[in-house]
Amino acid sequence: MTPSEPRKKIGIFSHGGVKNLGDEALFAAVLQNVRLRIPNAEVVGFTSNPEDTKQRHGLESFPIRRLERKRTSAGPQQSGVAASQTSSGPTSASAPRGWKQALKSVPGVAAAIRGIRKTQEVLENVLMEPRFLWNSYRSLKGIELILIAGSQQLNDIYGAWEFPFTLYKWSILARLTGTKVAILSVGAGPLSSKMSRVFIRRVLRMCSYRSYRDVISSRLVESIGVKGPNPVYPDLVYGMKLPVPRAVSSDAKSVVVGVNPVPFYDGRYWARPDSARYADYVRKMAKFAEWLDQNGYSTLFFPTQTRADTLTIQDIRSELNGTANSPRMLRGNSIESIDDLLSEIARADLIVANRYHGMLLSLALNKPVLGVAYHEKSRELLEQAGQGEYVVNVADFATEDLISKVKAMHANAAQIKEEIASRIRPLHEALEEQYDAVFGLIGVVPSRVQEN
Repeated sequence: MTPSEPRKKIGIFSHGGVKNLGDEALFAAVLQNVRLRIPNAEVVGFTSNPEDTKQRHGLESFPIRRLERKRTSAGPQQSGVAASQTSSGPTSASAPRGWKQALKSVPGVAAAIRGIRKTQEVLENVLMEPRFLWNSYRSLKGIELILIAGSQQLNDIYGAWEFPFTLYKWSILARLTGTKVAILSVGAGPLSSKMSRVFIRRVLRMCSYRSYRDVISSRLVESIGVKGPNPVYPDLVYGMKLPVPRAVSSDAKSVVVGVNPVPFYDGRYWARPDSARYADYVRKMAKFAEWLDQNGYSTLFFPTQTRADTLTIQDIRSELNGTANSPRMLRGNSIESIDDLLSEIARADLIVANRYHGMLLSLALNKPVLGVAYHEKSRELLEQAGQGEYVVNVADFATEDLISKVKAMHANAAQIKEEIASRIRPLHEALEEQYDAVFGLIGVVPSRVQEN
């Protein structure tokens, strides 16, 4: 870039900012590659929590949807302990609560109150959305290229008006501002509703570039009518130069098994909760941890979604029978950043992970991984790394399945590490090729040509 050329302005779009360190790693990977290819570019973030993005990545950032007003309660993510604490004991509002409860017991009053609140919410949306769209248009104006930073963004788990509609309206705004859109190594599915499929089809047809992180996603978008090319490229985190994990003191004198659980069907997190299935999952993971302790392994629990996973770790620890205070149940360090997470994974010798990026970051650190998969994307990820035999289905696994596979993984750890290393090298090269193509959309010379 010569002094006379204008400074390029690049946007990075993510549903991050919600304490999911997998999404933060994706954002950091894209940012790192922008900096490598266009060192003096002005980079702007578009996320679910722009304040978090500004603090975490040091970028000016804007919201991808209207920010909800703060509520007095912790909402659906509040833990059972926190909920009981906030509701216990006398408060100054106890008297008003009594007459309010009595009023609601009158036939028809509760329904009327709900109707009024719903009407108020609809009116607020109608009145506030145009203002939000205008502000979003202004924030996007002047950006040459916006990069959709991976993750499972093509889904309608929370309905058509969440991820699908958010991507659709930003694609329309990009058309209006003349901003090119590149969708990089995203995951797709589920897309259950007709409206979701309509939104996603239009998003994928409007973008300047698109790719998917697995064959499952590519086939899904083809099945809803998105004609090719629909190329598959590795997850973007494989293209990131990972920070060196910090040295962390450890009193473990045995093989350490890192366990990354997920709030499977937990009502504090899961879109369609099932308390019985969650309780069964917690019992099986606790039984597995007890076996590890009884057989001389040390256990290290760690989250990648630092808000939700931490609650599940607490539940598993509470289920332990007599081993919760064992010296082999290692104390986890605080995890708030990608650096923290990598340093914690580095403490382990073997990994048992539920979350996609819990698996991927462990593979990137050359750790043998057993996946407890709640989606086929995780199975494909492990097959990509040559570890397809080390995976179980979260919906129907038995504790004995984990035990037998961890034994095998421990016995074959050296060979597994060699296989992982050989499989990951080509993935980085494939992502270099993808970034060269994407930045070529705005006239940036491919990195390998620049080096020559």
